[in-house]
Amino acid sequence: MFGKKKKNVAVARDNNDSQEKYTMKERYNAEDLYLARLKWVSSDNVDFSGPMNKETEIKYLFEKEGEKYKEVFTGFEADIIEKHFDLPYVTDVVSLIEAHKDLRGTIFPRLGMLTLFNVVNKKEQQEERGFQKKLESDNK
Repeated sequence: MFGKKKKNVAVARDNNDSQEKYTMKERYNAEDLYLARLKWVSSDNVDFSGPMNKETEIKYLFEKEGEKYKEVFTGFEADIIEKHFDLPYVTDVVSLIEAHKDLRGTIFPRLGMLTLFNVVNKKEQQEERGFQKKLESDNK
């Protein structure tokens, strides 16, 4: 009984070792980061219009690698064009330092990336929903 488990564990380790595991870098330069939304064509058919386009509301942090963008938290590689149903691709790609000029020259540690993700999305959501305008009018 115990011998069987050990054998299965060894086989599982061998299978996992053959697959490349993604780990985040220790540091990220602001100049190397991009903000983008994910969009995909759903394979679910709607009776009157066929496949549906779906898009995330938040922006994710990516690094550009060749023609693809790699999401920094998960390592998911996304194309810039739609290739397959249900496989997300990037849209609305913008450089982080272009969107937030105050971050130019900043180096983010691995643990700081989650804070950056939250700050970027919070600020954008407030502007999109009109909270910033409301706050400005309240201060007058």
